[in-house]
Amino acid sequence: MSSEPKGLTREPFSLLMRGALATLAVLVIGRLVLELAGMPPDFARYVSSTVGMLMVGIYLAAVGPLRDGLRKFSQLLLPALILAAWTEGWVIVVTVISAVLRLSRTHFAESDDYGNWGHLGRHLMGHLIEIGVFFVIILLLMAIVHTLWRWPITVAPGAMLGVFVIMRFWTEAMGLPPFRSAAWSTTVLVLLSAFYVGGVGVRMGLTEARQLLVPSLVLGWVWRAWVYLATLFSAGPFFKTHFFDPSSGDVPMRLLKALAGSVVEGFIAGLLMWGIAVWIACATRPEGTHSLGSA
Repeated sequence: MSSEPKGLTREPFSLLMRGALATLAVLVIGRLVLELAGMPPDFARYVSSTVGMLMVGIYLAAVGPLRDGLRKFSQLLLPALILAAWTEGWVIVVTVISAVLRLSRTHFAESDDYGNWGHLGRHLMGHLIEIGVFFVIILLLMAIVHTLWRWPITVAPGAMLGVFVIMRFWTEAMGLPPFRSAAWSTTVLVLLSAFYVGGVGVRMGLTEARQLLVPSLVLGWVWRAWVYLATLFSAGPFFKTHFFDPSSGDVPMRLLKALAGSVVEGFIAGLLMWGIAVWIACATRPEGTHSLGSA
């Protein structure tokens, strides 16, 4: 039996994982330092370990298979749990330090935590519960990107679409003016993704127009899947974004309609992307290759 390490224990992926965990730790500590230095909360909150954790999850799912890791869905479970527990663990440590030292400039510890171990314990228990919540969210995001590996040409643009949706959702939830948050437009990125599929597809062996159809449709649907996830989170009472307005009522029915609309919109977007991809592939195909559409 071979003793070769597998999955998370392979050196290339373990290095990738250590880099991801170091990044998350730096985000938590960095925010603490910035707040202690007097940076206004409206600016310090943009150093978010929560957003960083979601993006790191997408990154690991996109790059992991190239580093001898995350080749199976079951291999996503442990990294997702580690990311959630590691990030919240650092938040818990910093919260305890802030409470014990009464660091009033930071947001980590509440004023009621100072000298009140019962209140601090309940506060920390909330972070422990969040580990389970974030584990589910990270696993879902990683699973979407992992599925894209069935069509390797879709991994990079599909992951970037997820990142842009997260950034748009986060900046709107933080109260950034609409004209600034709109810079994270996934509609523009969808068109750029079509250029990518067309330009890179031929070099990955997709030499016929029909071979570009499924990847284009997949990207159209995964785009709407990312947007629909943002819609679901906007349906709650915690965040206010343009993705969904729960104040209009009839939330369940409107979410069902949004789901059906996402399927149709994804199909239409996929066809549009296919047309652009075929055009770009024809214009950029290397010399000596067959023209798209030929047998």
